[in-house]
Amino acid sequence: MSRAPRLLPAYTHRLNNGLSVILHPLPIADSATVDVWVQTGGRNEPLQWLGISHFLEHMVFKGSERLAPGELDRVIEGRGGITNAATGQDYTHYYITVAATDLPDTLPYLAEAVLRAGIPPEEMERERQVVLEEIRRAADNLGHTAYQLLLETAFGVEHPYGRPVLGTPESLMGLTPELLRAYHRGWYRPEYMTVVVTGGIDPDQVLALVEREFGDPASGSAWTRPPIPPQPRPQGILRRESTHTRLEQARLKLAWPTVSLEAWEQVCGLELLAAVLGGGRTSRLVHLLREQRGWVRRVGCSSLVLKEGGLFCISARLEVENLERVEATILREIEKLQQEGIGQAELDRARRLLTHELLFSAESPSQLASIYGYYETLVGVQRLQEYLELLQAFTPAQVRELAQQYLSPEAYVVALLKPAASGAAAASELQLACR
Repeated sequence: MSRAPRLLPAYTHRLNNGLSVILHPLPIADSATVDVWVQTGGRNEPLQWLGISHFLEHMVFKGSERLAPGELDRVIEGRGGITNAATGQDYTHYYITVAATDLPDTLPYLAEAVLRAGIPPEEMERERQVVLEEIRRAADNLGHTAYQLLLETAFGVEHPYGRPVLGTPESLMGLTPELLRAYHRGWYRPEYMTVVVTGGIDPDQVLALVEREFGDPASGSAWTRPPIPPQPRPQGILRRESTHTRLEQARLKLAWPTVSLEAWEQVCGLELLAAVLGGGRTSRLVHLLREQRGWVRRVGCSSLVLKEGGLFCISARLEVENLERVEATILREIEKLQQEGIGQAELDRARRLLTHELLFSAESPSQLASIYGYYETLVGVQRLQEYLELLQAFTPAQVRELAQQYLSPEAYVVALLKPAASGAAAASELQLACR
């Protein structure tokens, strides 16, 4: 076995069938986490199968020929453990956290469910209603609604990243057990999977256990990734607005297309730029817009990076009457940074913030397993060390150049979620519009 990043040491291994295995012992931990990552999500879905990755995630818990529906949950929770799963645009993953001594007895259940999902038709019909309810709840979630509005505006529905990972009620009704089984056979294969185990473990014993449960060769043919159109680039200011009846304050999102995970050095630099502009109370936008002027209730900045594209996003929660001046102020601050640059102390603060954020998020077995699985699935676990080293290497001039290259004041995306007009105000607006 070979050792991975110095600051987050782990043992890495690749089984003969192509499965990636990452093991990180934490001698002081009494628990262990197993996190199984699959390299498929919304990005690989044809439009007519929208939501199939997430629906399959649900159906994995419905058992196999040897595992009754719900038995995985009963076994894990019966021992005081936790089990869950998540689906994104570029991945699906399943994880359990149990007492370290229970790992040999519980990991086989997770492997059976993930590798040999049966997709029982009667269970699928019941679970379809659960997913439909999840879609309804998501539509009621203000943060989710604003985020989805941004993705739809920035990527468009022709691009997979502009579509909802949950799917739509219409697309869900067209999914069949046969489709889910075919999708499972095509993607849930060793060469597309990573198994991460962290916590109070013996690496050699756990590697043997993983090899026994996950080491069989795949059957049938793998699926090739469908072609994905290039990420759209706005030729000016692309603005889209929507309203929500439960919203009390507006949600404003400004975004600029950036880079995919392949441009790793720029990815790390954009993280620093986001921290300078909107990371913490002393960052430029938070200090100016919230602490000094009180124009926003909340403001922040992030760099979303995916396998096939990226967005540099500035988000704010604010009163509707402040929208125009807040957007104008954000653009002025960006132009100021582009013209004057940033100081060394400002860059050092952003460096410390991001470094500690990563290290603090790796303190428990479950957090650590998630970080390893995410990196290995999307960009390779070796990038963890490179990320920490690149954060230290960037200069103020390089961060300024990234702002000049990507944050154009003349070409960006605006997604705005506003409170719906109520009662008399709505009637008045309607009368004015009709005159």
